[in-house]
Amino acid sequence: MSTDTLLRRIGEMLVMNPGETIDIDPCRVLVEVTEFDGKKLLEAYAKRQSRYATVPFDPAGEILRLYPGGVTIWSGFPGAGKTTLLRQFVCHCLARGSSVFLASLEEDPENVLVNLAAVAAGCEMPNAHQVQWLIDAFGERFRLWGKIGLAQHRELLQVIRGLAVFGVKHAVIDSLMCLDIANDDFEAQRNFANLVAATAREMRIHIHLVAHPRKLISADQELDINDVAGARELGGIADNVIFVRRAKNESPTADGTTPMIIAVRKQRHGSGATGNISGWYHRHLRQFHIDQFPPHPTHYLPADAYL
Repeated sequence: MSTDTLLRRIGEMLVMNPGETIDIDPCRVLVEVTEFDGKKLLEAYAKRQSRYATVPFDPAGEILRLYPGGVTIWSGFPGAGKTTLLRQFVCHCLARGSSVFLASLEEDPENVLVNLAAVAAGCEMPNAHQVQWLIDAFGERFRLWGKIGLAQHRELLQVIRGLAVFGVKHAVIDSLMCLDIANDDFEAQRNFANLVAATAREMRIHIHLVAHPRKLISADQELDINDVAGARELGGIADNVIFVRRAKNESPTADGTTPMIIAVRKQRHGSGATGNISGWYHRHLRQFHIDQFPPHPTHYLPADAYL
């Protein structure tokens, strides 16, 4: 059988519409393996693996690593601590020199800045000096969505694409429920998931999406990627899936310190590790710490902000 005949038959098997076939040219879609140089290939791989961001509950990246072009789903029931943990993540990234875009769709932008300053300073309420330091130290690298309420997902992704061109490395969307996609429209959610993944890959930006979990059959049920509410593609396209929840059978301490569990249920790159990270949310510090009694809050602002 000739090559042309074989390609024609393959094309006939891939009918998109009656009478329409796809012409296949293997040279356009295949990688020529023999053209690679082993040493250069390994060096390029090592370079890619060394470029990652971390999270405040694993600042050394020993468990979880966030690579350019990736997608992370943050999930958890209302009140579990997703938003507070993401605020700390934003401060963590800014303090380490990354540029961040935050679309906090349910919160007034001015309130966002005050709350971020509190997290960055490690206190319940920042003073004017600390808020100004947040603005002065990070204002050039922090981009904040200026609308409250329902957002057009295509407009939001277009903004993310534009910001990525100017060096923004992380985009946080809080949350899926505030986008113009119905909770029960799984086809629209599937298309959105693919758009998010394509945007992240093409623009080499890491996109963080907050999504609520499905209703559980039992309160003791352990969550996995299939428990992210909406279309199953949401968990499928994600490189990382993280659930934030309160620790079972434990109550807050007298000072309001709450035991928390950060459950990493999917990690496509990095160490590939999954499992639970246990720690404490300290309300008076507005921060999560592995230790129940940290010696001091994490200082995300420059030293002069604490004088």
